[in-house]
Amino acid sequence: MSVTDDIKARIDIVDLVSRYVPLKRAGRSYKACCPFHEERTPSFVVTPDRGTWYCFGACGEGGDIFSFVMKKENVDFRDALQILAKQAGVELQQEQEGDDSRELERLYEVNAQAAHFFRNLLHRSPTAHLARAYLQKRGVNTAVAELFQLGFAPESWDGLRDNLAAQGYDFAFQHKAGLLKYNEERDSYYDAFRNRLMIPICDRQGRVIGFGGRVLDDTLPKYLNTAETPIFHKSAVIYGFDKAFRAIRDADSVVIVEGYMDVIAAHQFGFANVVACMGTAITEEQLRQLQRYTHNFVLALDADNAGQQATIRGLNQARQALERVTKPVPMPNGRVRLEERLAVDLRIVALPAGRDPDDIVRADADLWRNLVRKAQPLVDYYISVVTAQTDLESAQGKAHTMAELVPLVADLRDEIEREHYIQLLSRLLQIEEQTIAHRVRAAVNSANHRGISPTEQQSWRRERAGQEAAGLPGSARAQPSPLAEGGDGGLRSAQRPKLVAKATADSETRIEHYLLATLLSEPNLLFWLSEMTERLEVPPLDVDDLERIEHREIFSGLKRFLAGDELWDLTHFQESLNADLHEALAELMLHGIELPDRDTESIREALVKVLIRLRRERLWHVFSTINFLLQDAQESGDRQALLGYSSAINSNRRERHHLDRVLASINRTPYGVTRVEQGIRTA
Repeated sequence: MSVTDDIKARIDIVDLVSRYVPLKRAGRSYKACCPFHEERTPSFVVTPDRGTWYCFGACGEGGDIFSFVMKKENVDFRDALQILAKQAGVELQQEQEGDDSRELERLYEVNAQAAHFFRNLLHRSPTAHLARAYLQKRGVNTAVAELFQLGFAPESWDGLRDNLAAQGYDFAFQHKAGLLKYNEERDSYYDAFRNRLMIPICDRQGRVIGFGGRVLDDTLPKYLNTAETPIFHKSAVIYGFDKAFRAIRDADSVVIVEGYMDVIAAHQFGFANVVACMGTAITEEQLRQLQRYTHNFVLALDADNAGQQATIRGLNQARQALERVTKPVPMPNGRVRLEERLAVDLRIVALPAGRDPDDIVRADADLWRNLVRKAQPLVDYYISVVTAQTDLESAQGKAHTMAELVPLVADLRDEIEREHYIQLLSRLLQIEEQTIAHRVRAAVNSANHRGISPTEQQSWRRERAGQEAAGLPGSARAQPSPLAEGGDGGLRSAQRPKLVAKATADSETRIEHYLLATLLSEPNLLFWLSEMTERLEVPPLDVDDLERIEHREIFSGLKRFLAGDELWDLTHFQESLNADLHEALAELMLHGIELPDRDTESIREALVKVLIRLRRERLWHVFSTINFLLQDAQESGDRQALLGYSSAINSNRRERHHLDRVLASINRTPYGVTRVEQGIRTA
């Protein structure tokens, strides 16, 4: 039994969820208004037999106790595992054994001790008078200085070094923590920060992981940050996140600035949803962390040319990293095209020339509030920057502007917005609207390799330009599941014993094993599968299709890895995953080795069929659950609920009917999935 299975066996999902939202029994399930969005009619269902939850309302998401805690507490898998293991009384194996594991704890401890040392000096040492004067000049009050644990590093080569050594931290360890520097010629260690205002940098949990030091004279560099350490990775750090995450969630927006003092000033004047990136360009990792709390991003970066270029780099990162949504778009021929668009709202604050957020907030909080409220939509900002730097009279300038701006217009969620910017570009560039609209449609179609980022598409095209991917070393059809072929099977399935629920879950686990084992053996099949599902007008393979939390995390990790620039390497992929997932990954790879060899065409056909069957089982489970709620609403005479549940059931039936048509078309087509589009048209 895996550690996650052990934890799930000890924690009742009904008891867990009931701590967050009151549940009411509905047949063998429990219902509630979804805790993740506002609603009047309950669409959130907990099924204790399966140990799962599902929202068939606005969320359209589901999972087990781990995914529930991850979503509700805004934590990652590792944190959810620790939370639930503690509740279940299950002891987790440390990621690193013995001294290595303890070393990470000591790195946090030594940084905390260093912060305490610096803070005491700021308040008590006569040598810190310049630091205190600087804070007073910047208007930083005592409460905020304490909140951010501000301190002072003395003009000393060994003050911190000797203080920490007296507490048992040797010089080499302090160097590893980024607190000391090493002089090879003298074979000696010395303090990394001297005569600086010290700004502790914390992780999301509030643990000190590094420092930023601001000079108090004309010394360069103006700011000095901790070097990379085992616990400090600049590209992943968000300054002020530990203070801001609750405000970000409550306000449903985050304002991203550049500097430490920008964040400190914002928090002092009540703007608690402000954080800073650790550098001029925002990274994908920082954006992914923030996106767990909001889909509304406001960037307030320097107004100079360098700042604009940094903003553009950040925006390009954002468009690659941020979540996308799928929207069905009706076509003239009666079919439906699935389009992907950004699921976030990106806006840019136009800062007055020569001023930064710190200055504005302190001088006029209302001005700052209005600037954020009137932040420019991403496309407007991009247009202003690109057109200001480009000769729009030249053919080359027009082509460059089109290449820069068309992908952004294609990402817009609203058709009216798209039309607005198509007209605007037509006026700016003096190009016919039809030409620009055609480019936008082409960009939309190009981006609709369902669930695949532009970077992944480029990787796939390079693969297709070469030779055909080799056959998998071991692939087979998944074993048929109890519900895969038997239609709806009748609503009386609710009266079956728990054994049926377990059999269904076991069947789904087998299918998940097959899917992931096959994709891990030949990752480029994920690109092919995404394009094929688009042709079939079927949503792509998604984490919500997978039952086991380990499978969800591994699949998410696989997509992230393939979106990067690194060539596929199983060892490197394993290293990119949380250590708690390594056992599950090994199990999947073993499963792949044990499968019999198949030709590439058979593998592809099996992948599509297995995905359809897996999704159909999930839809059938949701259908059965909604039916219980419908019966419950009939008994209580709740007309509004009846209408809502009836609509959900009809939608569910349509989805299953479409999947049945697709599966029948594949089975009926002479050459299987390679002729599947023809099969669909004649079905």
